[in-house]
Amino acid sequence: MQTNRLNGSDLRLLLENGFKNLKLNSDTINNLNVFPVPDGDTGSNMAKTFEGGFSAQVSENVSEYMAGFSKNTLMSARGNSGVIFSQFIRGFAIGCENKTDLDISDFALAFSSGVKYAYKSVLNPVEGTMLSVFKDGGKRVLTDCEKYSSFEECLEALCAETRRSLENTPNLLPVLKEAGVVDSGGAGVLCVFEGMLSALKGEFIDTVSVSEMVFNSASGNSFDSDSVFEYGYCTEFILLLLNSKTDVKSFDHSSFISKLEVLGESIVSVCDGEIVKVHIHTFEPNKVLELGLKYGEFLNVKIENMSVQHNETQNDTAEKVKYAVVAAVSGDGLKSYFSEIGVSAIVDGGQTQNPSADDFIKAFKTLNAENIIVLPNNSNVFLTAKQAAEMYDGASVTVIPSRSVAEGYSALSMMDLSLETVEDVSQSMLDSMEYVTTGYVTVATRDTKISGIDIKKGDYIGLDDDNILCACQNKLSAVSGILENLEDIDDKQVITVFYGADVTHSELVQLKAMLETDYPLIECGYVRGGQEVYSFILAIE
Repeated sequence: MQTNRLNGSDLRLLLENGFKNLKLNSDTINNLNVFPVPDGDTGSNMAKTFEGGFSAQVSENVSEYMAGFSKNTLMSARGNSGVIFSQFIRGFAIGCENKTDLDISDFALAFSSGVKYAYKSVLNPVEGTMLSVFKDGGKRVLTDCEKYSSFEECLEALCAETRRSLENTPNLLPVLKEAGVVDSGGAGVLCVFEGMLSALKGEFIDTVSVSEMVFNSASGNSFDSDSVFEYGYCTEFILLLLNSKTDVKSFDHSSFISKLEVLGESIVSVCDGEIVKVHIHTFEPNKVLELGLKYGEFLNVKIENMSVQHNETQNDTAEKVKYAVVAAVSGDGLKSYFSEIGVSAIVDGGQTQNPSADDFIKAFKTLNAENIIVLPNNSNVFLTAKQAAEMYDGASVTVIPSRSVAEGYSALSMMDLSLETVEDVSQSMLDSMEYVTTGYVTVATRDTKISGIDIKKGDYIGLDDDNILCACQNKLSAVSGILENLEDIDDKQVITVFYGADVTHSELVQLKAMLETDYPLIECGYVRGGQEVYSFILAIE
């Protein structure tokens, strides 16, 4: 079959297969990490970002469908790769505006628009990344679009050029060549395009479901263990009817609604062919979902605690404060500690668990403040926080480019909320961050050699903000290796150690004794962070 035009439903089918191929290969993509540390999450971030788009209402009109798909991917974007990918989708959607369907030329122009928005999303674009892969693929399609007689030919050429560009990324980015890997984001892009091409050929991936239930996490500030659960759950889903479970053509929508009425109220339900959309307020969302599963499978599920929503609305009536701070932190100890030292709302996430733009926006909504200051505390969360800030209009939002928990901690220690303007407050935090060095201790995930250091899988690696400094047999030696490799260690006055979930009491005692002996002039403090991935995070000031 030769395909010459794509409407909204056609494009959704292609995108869904692209998502499934990405999801299927996400672990492999995660492992394409320059450093052999257990924080590779590019594939997971791209997949979670992409998956959010499928909650958009299906429309035959490609402009309408892509507008909804783009909005939802922007909200679900997480990690730098996810943000860049969501911006590509945004640009593609803008290129589809006022189009009922796409021919090959329309597709090529929309793709080029996507490339432009992907590049615009990064302050300093770097070649040899997913940006190059997007650019090369887009250039090939736009240059040759008049030559293609079908979308099958167009996608064949796009995949071929994308693969060539991906294989070339180590020649553009030396750090990739040294590590012996291609760019992970570019690999994700290739998976998407290859999945779309497979769908055009009638080859559909069935081992991955896009109907996984996604439960939105509550903010935690407005509903806690002492709250009274009064309002139930706002439950919404999109159900695809299946002939294996019911006779789709004779599906009795009225009878279905009658069964819903037994389980809740405020019911709104629409049946459009094989698609059923449901909104219901219920105290038993599990029974509502069980009812739906008797007839088909979910394309999207959203369940929200209305007591949280009510309490957040009540919070809106409180007196507005001038400043509030939001920080992205993982680990129960770090969350508690950051709350104690000035953070108004915590966004759960960090290494390997990057929060989405929607997670940040939900945190913003819990705050009744004129100005919100955000500490992403991870270079892979910064773009997501920026995207959320641009999308939120309930307050002025400023994102501080903190790359680590240590930098976030340093910024908070010098934060002065008595200053007149948010610019002054932000500058005081930025000034403090200039003098802190971050040290990390984690476990190597593979054998490699970087910067002349031979690393074996299972070694403890010591890193600073940007480099691997040492590889050792135990985590305490890795701490020593970090400090010994810092050229300005003699100028440092304070070391704050955030110790992780894997650190034993005995190891902590040994670490304290070691630092007291080796660095008697430096004041050392210890905070139970409880974080995963990193045994120790050091704030060295």
